Amino acid sequence: MEPDDRKKRRQFWLGMGISAISLAAIFLFIDPAAIWEALKTARYGYLALSGLGLALFMVIRAVRWRFMLNNDLPWGQVFHIQNIGYMLTILLPFRLGDVARAVLIGNVPPVTLARGVSTMVVERILDMMFIIALLPFTLAEVETLPPWMQAGTRAFGVSALVIIVILIAAANQRPLANRTAAFIFNHLPFLNSDDWVKRVDDLLDGLSSLTRLRDGFILVILSILVWLPIIFAYRSTLTAVHIQPTWAMAGFVVVAAAFSVAAPSSPGQVGVFHAAVTFALIQVLRQPEGASASFAFLYHALNVVTMVTLGLIGLSRTGSTFSHVLASARGLGRRSQA
Repeated sequence: MEPDDRKKRRQFWLGMGISAISLAAIFLFIDPAAIWEALKTARYGYLALSGLGLALFMVIRAVRWRFMLNNDLPWGQVFHIQNIGYMLTILLPFRLGDVARAVLIGNVPPVTLARGVSTMVVERILDMMFIIALLPFTLAEVETLPPWMQAGTRAFGVSALVIIVILIAAANQRPLANRTAAFIFNHLPFLNSDDWVKRVDDLLDGLSSLTRLRDGFILVILSILVWLPIIFAYRSTLTAVHIQPTWAMAGFVVVAAAFSVAAPSSPGQVGVFHAAVTFALIQVLRQPEGASASFAFLYHALNVVTMVTLGLIGLSRTGSTFSHVLASARGLGRRSQA
């Protein structure tokens, strides 16, 4: 376990370092006085609309997750477990919130742990599909997009679409996909092929909803509805700092924030989120520096407060405790490593 512990410590400090550098870069290149002035003159009433958008985002996400679980559980139970996971993801490193969410939902019959994990994978795929689909529409707002960013956007979009097509094809040809996985893993002596084939089968089980036309259509509609409140929340916060945003502009900032999640950072994407959206607003959308940075700080703070509040409500409604959920998530993590 020691090598794994050392690896995790390195990952943790790497993320903390990147977050610190990202925050330092903001204050290095932008006058802190300009940020403070923008914060002082912000119209904070608009943040109430942003908070409403965030709350609606969580409500619709729970509807979608419950649908992927075949509506086997009450919506309220799914909603509170989801919120606990999001709270832990913001507060703790290594995305332990995702593990906790899988553990909690997997302990509620008839849902199993494997089913909970696989539906969360499908969530990520659907979200990625939406972000990729949204990006071309938001680029209409960008007059002078750098060539390297255009090339990177196209490459990412093509790669993501190829992965999505492969996963959907595998879900529709599950026996063939399992045989292919077994063939590959049997030629990798350092892996337990049976375990890895089982993991592939669990993943494809979660993707089974994409093989039924009606269910796939409902999931696509729900995925669009999930992200509309977030775009609304971004637009409201941009308005609060006296930026005059269009819907396409708000959507572009959402895409920039979504891409930033891939970078190592501290819990809650501190610094990395701020740098990504500030860069998008200043360098791409040509917005004022102080207002752009103040938007990043205001929206991130509002997001943290909202998610933590909903998560604490979830703990009280489910009868769980922070320490119990954390211990369960860490226990699953150790079993996975073993």
